[in-house]
Amino acid sequence: MKLEDKMIVAQSDVSLNINEDSAEVLEKERREADNCIKNYVILAMGAGLLPSALVNVVVVTALEVKMIGSLAQVYEFPVPKKLMLYKILISLIGSLGSVYVSVNSRLAFKGVPLLGHAVYVGMMSVSGAAAMYAVGKIFQHHYESGGTFLSSDNSLLRAYFKEKYEEGKGRVPSFVNTK
Repeated sequence: MKLEDKMIVAQSDVSLNINEDSAEVLEKERREADNCIKNYVILAMGAGLLPSALVNVVVVTALEVKMIGSLAQVYEFPVPKKLMLYKILISLIGSLGSVYVSVNSRLAFKGVPLLGHAVYVGMMSVSGAAAMYAVGKIFQHHYESGGTFLSSDNSLLRAYFKEKYEEGKGRVPSFVNTK
């Protein structure tokens, strides 16, 4: 075998090892990120128990900012500036009026004594947790794509957020039942 051929084989072996190592690193980061998102989803569910919707929104938004910073550390990205994060979160949440209108239309339950309040608190908990899940998944995807996802089309972001919000509503009970 010629020296050039041996070098090509050696380079192939090295790149194969690098790709395997990269896949292992990505899988480890993904597990850490999923665990991080899960922990913040649980915190957001707890924030849903707060009696004031305004306080709930403030607490969930603050938790989202903290989660985004934690995800940035998992993927070894610089932690985004808080002002930029607030702008991103406001644009994501502001574009989802229909989702929040549907939640707010259920507020009629709150007027029913005891049972109505329990239903309202449960809906606020699930809604905040699902939003936390969606934001976490958006930033996880952003970091895994090399920091390019958030610079893409806003309609794509809104659609992805809605998809992950609905997915999050379904996944919330599983986060409570796991240790």
